[in-house]
Amino acid sequence: MRDRLTGPKLVQILLVLGVLSGAFWLRTYIDGGEDTTSEKENAEFCDISHEKCRVHRVHRVHRGEWWAEAQLQADRLQPESPFQLILTFSDPEVKVTRSRLEGETMYMGTLPALISESTPGHWQGQALVGACTERSMVWAWVLDIEHNGEPQQLKFLFEVER
Repeated sequence: MRDRLTGPKLVQILLVLGVLSGAFWLRTYIDGGEDTTSEKENAEFCDISHEKCRVHRVHRVHRGEWWAEAQLQADRLQPESPFQLILTFSDPEVKVTRSRLEGETMYMGTLPALISESTPGHWQGQALVGACTERSMVWAWVLDIEHNGEPQQLKFLFEVER
């Protein structure tokens, strides 16, 4: 059976086409600015592979202020090559309970970042990241810490290019 294209059917088709076009335009032009480049240009982005990055914290109960400073050291930072992780706390009472690497711009699972306390308040270790299909990938060094019985989480970002 053949249906004819009538006026009401044509109006329905044009209405659906208009809604889909509007949704496409909104998604493309309004949300389109959220890419890796704009994330890296964010004022809070500090790449620990190029500089020491410091995070300040205030203890909720004791109201004491302290900071954590992280740095990554490598001859040439690239996927599947080990690099050094260095972490310093202003308060030697801060303890790291878990250390790991996670993909920030793309899910890459969780990779161990083995660190240990060399002297009070100074931690260091070694890690490596996997290869990504993208030319550039932002990774996060995620630390679960404890300070005066209060658990917290710190995150330091770095970029790896292949």
